[in-house]
Amino acid sequence: MDVGNIKAEKEAEKKAAEGEKQSFFQSLFANLFKSSNPEAEKKRRLKAIAKTFSKTKFHSFYKPSSIEVMPPFAKLFYDIYKLISPAQLQFKSNQNPNLYKAQVINYSLSEKQVELLEHFDQQQIIEASRQIPLQQLTTKIEEEFMAFSSEFDNDRMNRTENLYKAFSTFQDFCCFDYYVLLKKFTSAIQEFNFTATPNFEKINGEYITDDLKDFCAVAYSITDETLIWNELFAFFKATQSSETVSLGNWKKIIAKIKSIQQSEAFELMIRHISGNTDYITQPQSHYTSLIEPYVDKIREEVYSTLSKIGSQQKENKANQICTQIFGSADFQTLHFYVTAANDAFLKKELSTYIYAEPLNYLKAFLLEYVKKDIREFYDVVVVRGQWDASLANPMSNAYQELLKISDEITTFDNDLSEEGGSGLKIKTLLPKTAHDPGAENIINRVISDANDQARGYLITSSQDLVTIGKTLKLLIEDHGKQKPEVVQNWRELERFLDHPMKEFSVGIYKKIYLFVQLMQQYLA
Repeated sequence: MDVGNIKAEKEAEKKAAEGEKQSFFQSLFANLFKSSNPEAEKKRRLKAIAKTFSKTKFHSFYKPSSIEVMPPFAKLFYDIYKLISPAQLQFKSNQNPNLYKAQVINYSLSEKQVELLEHFDQQQIIEASRQIPLQQLTTKIEEEFMAFSSEFDNDRMNRTENLYKAFSTFQDFCCFDYYVLLKKFTSAIQEFNFTATPNFEKINGEYITDDLKDFCAVAYSITDETLIWNELFAFFKATQSSETVSLGNWKKIIAKIKSIQQSEAFELMIRHISGNTDYITQPQSHYTSLIEPYVDKIREEVYSTLSKIGSQQKENKANQICTQIFGSADFQTLHFYVTAANDAFLKKELSTYIYAEPLNYLKAFLLEYVKKDIREFYDVVVVRGQWDASLANPMSNAYQELLKISDEITTFDNDLSEEGGSGLKIKTLLPKTAHDPGAENIINRVISDANDQARGYLITSSQDLVTIGKTLKLLIEDHGKQKPEVVQNWRELERFLDHPMKEFSVGIYKKIYLFVQLMQQYLA
């Protein structure tokens, strides 16, 4: 071989090797440092997105070079809008979500549940309470409610929940604002008017990016394979007066959306228009659990009704007893621990005086009966009577304690006046509760302490009156005997009273009995 040729070949091989080496390092350098120019990388990725989109069968929807959304895109949405418009109209005319929840549940109830449901009606419970004692009625309704709840076995619960999930997904898709989206392609379109297909024009993609994102979020939910569309449309047929969307058309819509979703055409459009090359749709659903809140609501309504009946009966009973004792239920002996004070507390969402009414009655009883009739009986029978101290002492101690409580209630009530320690604290802090949680806590604590103290007076007084009542009963029985065994000098004691001993004693006993009953209405 010629020496010159050999030399030339070696030079060529050397240059080729250097070229390959240079190309390798250039490529490596480019890969390592391509992120140093994010704009260039973004353009490259957007170009790749545009290329991928052009290969989908929905390429006529969007023109990447000019970022324009084309009329075929609007035509697709118009066709969907036309098909679902009857359903959209129905949803717009009935915007109460509880209506549809009730329809789904009532459709799913067993015959036994439908029958039991009538028993939970408020008016029926009120009517029943006029014929059945409240405790007995409460037990009956509790048993019926248990039977009603037990009918929701796993199978019925799952079928109902799945039906409502399909309904919610259908509703979300139908309630998307197609009209607003289509209005951007032509101003000539009229809402729910499909007499002629409008002439749509191409528009800048930026005008509909957010709309498209919202649509994908609800549309991609309907492709869920677990949704029971056949059952949903059977439900529509059974509960709706007229068909809104046919099952056949609905399945065509699902097939179209599924095709778009699988091609990622809409997501590619969103990425290219927005410049967010990583955008991924997150399907959304407004579906929430149905059965548990429904059962809880019935339970709450039933017990609320029973509670109101109980409160009304208790109030009626209390008013009747008050009238028997005092001649009226409408009077006021306290000045500051009163129900009227609660108005200011309720406006601030604070605690309230919960024993104001019974404490008012207690103070009145202490003034009207303990310090008058019972005192007169005490001064004559206990002080002047000749009887066993072991029997007299409990009554004497209870009487003295009631006198003490009467004075303590007056002090307690005055403490809640605007000049009193607790009342002044409430008056000072009340205007600050709107912006100072600490003020609210202090007032609630003052009110809570007052309630505890009031309840203590009620309980102790009731116990003392029971003690006096038991002793009185014993004395009344003893007075009626030919040979008294407890008090030895009844005849002598009669001289110190202006009225017959027996009638006077029985009258006091009846008042005590009634008053203890009254207190039980509030302490039970």
